[in-house]
Amino acid sequence: MVITEQQIREDLYQGYFDARQHKRNTLAQLNFEIFSEHELEDLIFDLVRRRYQPKPAYCFITFDPIQREVYASQFRDRVVQHMLFNYLAPLFEPLFIYDTYSCRIGKGTLFGVERYQHHLRSVTNNFTQEAYVLYLDLSGYFMSIDKKLVIDTIMTEVYKHLEKPAFDSVLWKYKLDPEFIEYLLHCMLDRNPSIDCIRMGSLDNWVGLPKRKCLRYSPEGFGIVIGDITSQLFSNILLNIYDQFVKRIIKIKHYGHYVDDMFHMHESEKFLIDAKPRLEEFLNEKVHVKVNSDKWRLLPASAANQYLGAYIRPYYVMPRQRTIDKFCRVMRYLEYVLLMQQPDYDTLLQVRARINSYCGLLAHYKSYNLRKKYLDHPAFYYYFTYDRGFSKAILRPEYGGKKVTPYEWYNPDLENERLIKVPELPQNWAERFSMPVDLPLEERNALQFLADNLLI
Repeated sequence: MVITEQQIREDLYQGYFDARQHKRNTLAQLNFEIFSEHELEDLIFDLVRRRYQPKPAYCFITFDPIQREVYASQFRDRVVQHMLFNYLAPLFEPLFIYDTYSCRIGKGTLFGVERYQHHLRSVTNNFTQEAYVLYLDLSGYFMSIDKKLVIDTIMTEVYKHLEKPAFDSVLWKYKLDPEFIEYLLHCMLDRNPSIDCIRMGSLDNWVGLPKRKCLRYSPEGFGIVIGDITSQLFSNILLNIYDQFVKRIIKIKHYGHYVDDMFHMHESEKFLIDAKPRLEEFLNEKVHVKVNSDKWRLLPASAANQYLGAYIRPYYVMPRQRTIDKFCRVMRYLEYVLLMQQPDYDTLLQVRARINSYCGLLAHYKSYNLRKKYLDHPAFYYYFTYDRGFSKAILRPEYGGKKVTPYEWYNPDLENERLIKVPELPQNWAERFSMPVDLPLEERNALQFLADNLLI
């Protein structure tokens, strides 16, 4: 199919709708939306005449959970990326193995943890026999991806599937224009975003960042940015070569990965030891990436209990200690804000969002006692109430929240299901004491004592 201007217009508008999903209130989306018709028509004009070039991306450093360099494309370029994603994802989705967890609908880190637990129970026959787990981590994966190999792999599959039916029984040659797809791939991969990027933050943020994790130090023709939706797709497409090798040639049944965080399970320790050199050789020769020699591990299944930020136990899953510590620090700080300030409606909405963000994650793990310990305090009850499992906070109606029914929300410490009634605070209550911002975990009782004495 030779793509027409009208088809590009329809696909680009769909890419715009996808790009703005869950981003309607961001500054970049709002600026684009003001002149959206003009911006989209300019993109269509450039794409039809093959004159499109991405604009400089924003480059910044994140430190949570580790130091990492991220490139954020401008919104107009994200629209084109979603357009390309909509072309390629339906084609490659059936080709991926089931245990590829990143950037796929219905999957993600929580799904990866569930599948890891499933494989662990299966390979150990429900924890009645010993097995072994081989962990592999790729060294600077995104910064070492071979761009030419990505383009060749994608175009090979596109041409291979042109005469095959798609999911709706229509041949792929009536859905895809190989020349247009290859043009978009070259537009996104042939440039080096680190040359003309817009740096956000101080140069000191780059101090300590390993060269293997910095795009500017990648060899020419290697390295893609972290942050684009197409980068996640390209990552899955490239590692699918390795996935098929592990499943079809090495025949490791219990295998999965989230980006470059891979596990291989087998009943025999010797089998995994013998397979490791073959796996490393294949990754080096066929995928052009290297295994991080400092991060690979071979552990018995009884000790292989960490994956994707969770501790996997025989019959339950717990969050890792770093997540617990961060949750405790944030909840202490939010409690301090509610005690020391008289928060307005916008502040309460932000506090509620932080609480629900953590509780929504922790609710998937065995963490009820942890959530109850840090949320079951008067400072929170004065403004919020919770559901039965402390997995969601709701703002009280008297502070602008919606009305709730007794069977939906209640204080679990009360026998009758109703909202807890908290007495009013005196107007000068904030002046009666001072409290440090950073309160150690050991002073939990001191904070509770202060809160109890406020409610007179």
